[in-house]
Amino acid sequence: MKRGPFAFLNLSHAPIWLKIALLVGASLLAFAVPAFLTVRAATLESGYQTAERYVQISSNQRAVNIRELIENGQTLLQTTLEDNSIRQEILVYLVSLMQDLPTSVTPDQIGDRLAQRLLDPATTQFTSLRFLDANGQVITARGLTTADTAVVGANEVGTAAFRAGIASVVAGSNLSVVVVEENGSQVIEVVAVLERRSGEWIGLLVGRLNMTILQSALTGLNLDYPLISYLVSDRSQLIVPVTQPDGAVVPSLSAAAASALSGETGMQQYRLESGETVLGYYTPITGGRLGFVSELSLAAIEAQSIAYFTARAFSLVVAFVALGALVLALLGTLNHQLAPPLLRLRRATQAMGKGDFTHAVPDSTRGDEIGSLASSFVLMRDQVQTLVGELQTRLEARARDIDTTQEISRFTATQRDLQSLLDRICALLTERFPNIYHAQVFLLDSENEMAILQASTGDAGQELLKRGHRLAVGSISLVGQAVQQRVMMIARDTADSDLWRPNPLLPETRAELALPLFFRDLVIGVLDVQSKQRDAFLGEQVSVLQTIANQIAVGIQTARLYEQSVRRLEEIEEANRMATARVWQDYMRAQRVTTMHASAGHEPEGEDVTLRRAALTTGKPIVGAATPHQTLPIAIPISVGGQTIGAVEWEVPAQDFDENVLDMAQELAKRLAISLENARLFQESRRAAERERMVNNIASRLTAQTNVQEILQTAVREVGQALRTPQVSIRLHGAALERVAQENGNGHNE
Repeated sequence: MKRGPFAFLNLSHAPIWLKIALLVGASLLAFAVPAFLTVRAATLESGYQTAERYVQISSNQRAVNIRELIENGQTLLQTTLEDNSIRQEILVYLVSLMQDLPTSVTPDQIGDRLAQRLLDPATTQFTSLRFLDANGQVITARGLTTADTAVVGANEVGTAAFRAGIASVVAGSNLSVVVVEENGSQVIEVVAVLERRSGEWIGLLVGRLNMTILQSALTGLNLDYPLISYLVSDRSQLIVPVTQPDGAVVPSLSAAAASALSGETGMQQYRLESGETVLGYYTPITGGRLGFVSELSLAAIEAQSIAYFTARAFSLVVAFVALGALVLALLGTLNHQLAPPLLRLRRATQAMGKGDFTHAVPDSTRGDEIGSLASSFVLMRDQVQTLVGELQTRLEARARDIDTTQEISRFTATQRDLQSLLDRICALLTERFPNIYHAQVFLLDSENEMAILQASTGDAGQELLKRGHRLAVGSISLVGQAVQQRVMMIARDTADSDLWRPNPLLPETRAELALPLFFRDLVIGVLDVQSKQRDAFLGEQVSVLQTIANQIAVGIQTARLYEQSVRRLEEIEEANRMATARVWQDYMRAQRVTTMHASAGHEPEGEDVTLRRAALTTGKPIVGAATPHQTLPIAIPISVGGQTIGAVEWEVPAQDFDENVLDMAQELAKRLAISLENARLFQESRRAAERERMVNNIASRLTAQTNVQEILQTAVREVGQALRTPQVSIRLHGAALERVAQENGNGHNE
């Protein structure tokens, strides 16, 4: 394809670095000159605004500090005079002085009390104190130094402090402030008036403020500008800082001072007598008796702004030059700055597809678009990893719940001991569920009135079981309400639950869940679990615990039925043993003997008799100690239907005795028991048959007679022969028959 003469101007196919270079160069040229002019004007304007804000903020803060200093001094004097003990001493002294009466109060005592209250060297706002009576005479005086202490007895009627006190009395005020010139410098004194209850003033308390503190408040912090602050009084007296910043305006009376003394607050530009223009801030202090003024030269403001702009302009020029050089240097490597991050991001994406969420993405810390893309990818990958982790955690929790449920199912299906079943289930709940730290099972009593603790975990659970812990059905508790209302009761936050009651043995419980145990439609108990975490029992876990509660109920009922069947079987076996014992007792009585025995060899005596008795008592084989003949005596019980009826005794050579011999002896005893029982049964059946034959013969002879007397004679004869008794008597009583007839008749009438 043929290209035109200006084809090189077509930048659509140019590399990215060239496009950026041209764009940056044109932008630098178009921006440099206007930026220079704009920045200069903006710097001057910003400098003036900054200085104005600085003057206003700094001056206002200094004025506030001075005002607080003077007001605090006035408050201290006033509260001191309002102190009952000090006021009473001064009044007593002044009244006695005016009436020429003796008094125990001395001026030194008053001075010491005032100094103790107001002249603490560490915290005081005053350098000296003096108390004047109504005639202007100094009654007492104290100071931090001797030079600060006024002369006691001096008359100060003509002083500014005394005149200010009189003026405040006339104005109806008890406080005033006055500026006093002393030794070529100005000081501020605060005057407080002491009045009697009648309103008559009888003295003045004058405190001289600590001018060092005041000078510090006037000076403040001059960060960038030579700001000077001073006070002016209504007597045209100036109070200026001892030290002033370099370039500060020399203070003099100005329009701002007059505005401050007239009660105005503001800030304006004005020209001083020296011809210099300043930016001044003014505000009144203590009701117009003092005025505060701060002044800053406009020339200083402009010089500061120009200096700032010069530094920034130079920096700007250097920055433009450096930027151009940097652009030229960076454009060559721009392609390397773009391609590698994209390639690394691609590899991280492929790694995530294979399940690797840890592949490094170093470009995510960059602040450009590539960094944003990389950080977005990292954020997405972290979210995917979190979702996968949460899913894995839920799957593990679900697997744990299923495994726990299956284990409890297997245990409830195989365990027949109720207490072991409940103990194992409670232990499993605390082992398998991390948020459950205590589990317990309550079972209802036979009257369904009390829920009795049957199984519980930990030391606290053992203590509760030892105490026989129980809760009434319907009581203000989760367990009591779960039984009464037949529904699950939960306290997600025990601090806000009305049903939860604290247990001193379980102080860490923050959540509790009580699940009723149902068997068919009956509530047989409650499963209670507790956690140290608030909102610990959520939907899925509650469902699992409900399933476990259902299994517990089935296991409890199964164990109870098994225990009942075992008890029934034991009762049947006991009845069989008792029946066997009775029939053999009857058999022995029928044989008219108490014991029956047979032996071969020597008769057992001594230890052999003891072994036989032990075998009869325990129902177990007994092996005795070796005899002098090197034989071992053995006693094996003879048991029929679980009842021991006798014992077999052997003596076997000691060297031939082993387990086989003992097993053979037991087997022989079993066969002997079977034979004995069969023989007894055979004899019993023969006796029964003989009795039946004899009864039938007697009955046939009786039925052959028709005369009552003959029947009686035949019965006496046959019964006597059958029972082999020498005396048999049969009597029929008419009185008894009449009584029976009467009873039957009365019953019929009734």
